[in-house]
Amino acid sequence: MQITIINDCQDQNAKLRQVTRAGSYFKNASVNCFGVSSELEAAGFLLDAIDAFEGREGIVLANVAPRNGSAHKWKNGTPFGYFWYKKTLVVTTIDGMILSLAKKYGVIDKLYVLEIKEVLEAIKRSELSDEVKGRIISSQFRSYDFLPRAAYWIKKKIKLPKTEFDLNLIPEIPKKIWFTDNFGNAKTTIDSASADDRKRITVRINGNAVELNYYKCLRDLKDGETGLVQGSSGVFGHRFLEIMTQGKNTSHLLNIKAGDDVEIL
Repeated sequence: MQITIINDCQDQNAKLRQVTRAGSYFKNASVNCFGVSSELEAAGFLLDAIDAFEGREGIVLANVAPRNGSAHKWKNGTPFGYFWYKKTLVVTTIDGMILSLAKKYGVIDKLYVLEIKEVLEAIKRSELSDEVKGRIISSQFRSYDFLPRAAYWIKKKIKLPKTEFDLNLIPEIPKKIWFTDNFGNAKTTIDSASADDRKRITVRINGNAVELNYYKCLRDLKDGETGLVQGSSGVFGHRFLEIMTQGKNTSHLLNIKAGDDVEIL
């Protein structure tokens, strides 16, 4: 079974602990950890992971949980929740935009919130000692101490206390660049269907307008040309628009990065 971890705790030490902990609970599982820098980036990674699983058995553990700024409204970071897409279990933080793309494309049917203390109280001592439970409640690394365990208990069909979350509280995804890949291609949150059958499209990036040709296939983009292309990321046949330059790094040429505003006119 495949376990995909998406986390803003992305240094080598954090990855080592997360992969090892998850692997120790799920025998013979293949575990990989992918670092993200923001909830917007995590939203795109999560949707791509769900697209890759195609509803087959697997687990996604997603976490973007800064403790500063607006996060102070939570006692110890944003709550975790979970949902199923067919046989794929997703256990994730629920605050911010991390679930916005999954909501937009109808991936989430029902989302359940887990309150850590209540969940731990429901776990028998034979499963977890009181000492470990106390450590988890106050942990500063909940995606290591709680997240993989919660997924294990859910897969093991242990009855956990949960409340259903109102999907209307998940914010709409803004029109932005959510990721720039190693080629410098800029992935946007805009569905390629927005381009319709147009051949020439004006794109506004951080307030600056540029007119680009639109292509459904990267191969049609001429060498050195910057254009708007139907990218490979997305789900259910929906693919995001990407700003690409054939043979060159678009993010360097246009000085754009993840988080920048983008819209097509």
